[in-house]
Amino acid sequence: MDDDIERLRRILLAMSEVDVEAAEYRELRAQLISELVRMQAEKDLLERLRPIQDQVERIGTRDPDFQLKNFMDAGWK
Repeated sequence: MDDDIERLRRILLAMSEVDVEAAEYRELRAQLISELVRMQAEKDLLERLRPIQDQVERIGTRDPDFQLKNFMDAGWK
């Protein structure tokens, strides 16, 4: 999390005297996380995969002569 956002979160919690150990806080936190997960799951699969596909495209085409075993063996030397 961004340092400024984390600092502001701490200030807000301190000023509002929120008890982060309270059951209500933990329940609210769980509900927020659940909602974020639900919203992420609603995204179309292709939309969720697009950032990964973009990274693969930036890497470039696959070398047909690449030998993974030789590459890994060289990493151990």
